[in-house]
Amino acid sequence: MNILTSVVALAAACAPVFAALPVVPGKDQAAMLKSSDPKLAANKKLVYDFFRVVLRGFRVDEADKYMAVDYMQHNPNAETGLAGFKAYFNAIKPKQLPPIPATLTDLVAIQAEGDYVTLSFVKEYDDPSAPGKKYTTTWFDMLRVVNGKLVEHWDSATKGAVGPAAASVTKK
Repeated sequence: MNILTSVVALAAACAPVFAALPVVPGKDQAAMLKSSDPKLAANKKLVYDFFRVVLRGFRVDEADKYMAVDYMQHNPNAETGLAGFKAYFNAIKPKQLPPIPATLTDLVAIQAEGDYVTLSFVKEYDDPSAPGKKYTTTWFDMLRVVNGKLVEHWDSATKGAVGPAAASVTKK
């Protein structure tokens, strides 16, 4: 056996060793919402409930409860401002609204520091190297909270792509 064949055989045998671990949801969302700092706990709960009620439950009419009028959006697919947010999500919401989920089944973790809350989610994609198979990675949403209202949002969306907040339920 020549050296090239040996290297290829060794690489093939070691491939599973180098494979990434799948991303999995966190187990205790109630514990994720806790903080010894009451402001951080309140900010986490606000963002968590916003995701459950407005984004996953498509209750766009309740967005005012969570968002500031001058909300700033950094996702290139959605408009900025509360009015722009509502227009975007009203355009993609399904005719038959899903129930408001009790939890976020794909939530990995929640972090809060100062005015910022970051949620990380399991994101599943088609595996381009293995047709018919999927792989997981992590999607991040970060929001800034001021005086109990969401004032700014960032995520890893690219033009034409939609994150789990908007893609969790397709328009029907």
